[in-house]
Amino acid sequence: MRLYQFAKIAARAFPTKSDLNNKWIYYPDTVVVVNVSQKEDKEVQEEIIKRGADYYYFPLQEEVADIGWGNVLKAVSILLKYDKMKRPMFVHCDCGNHRSRLVIEAFHFAKFGVHFFDEYKGFDNHLIYDSETGHLPQLKEIELNLREIQISH
Repeated sequence: MRLYQFAKIAARAFPTKSDLNNKWIYYPDTVVVVNVSQKEDKEVQEEIIKRGADYYYFPLQEEVADIGWGNVLKAVSILLKYDKMKRPMFVHCDCGNHRSRLVIEAFHFAKFGVHFFDEYKGFDNHLIYDSETGHLPQLKEIELNLREIQISH
């Protein structure tokens, strides 16, 4: 799990039902959970909703020509909306190391207009890595899209 200081947000691995009972993993006042894995667990989803959090599913793929830029933008838009509440949010993929961090780095850029440093495979962060390796649009387009989302919020 990766906790961030710029917002009440964490990147984490796919949660289990027992994770949801651990207050150090799943905070009781979490307002939103964004799943960017390609899989869903309906029992976990139902439990999250039952606890009063909103649940979103925007699947991203790994290491393909387009991992799902449209879904990254949808996730960022949701995070910007909920960030105003200043309550815990989390984004998860399968392992919490790539796609969830990518979305949070895109959220950081949309919020502040600068890239978050979290080195990944020799690049400054996951977002830049995926752009430079052809899994996302070119960085200028990414930055433009994220600025446009911020303006709309």
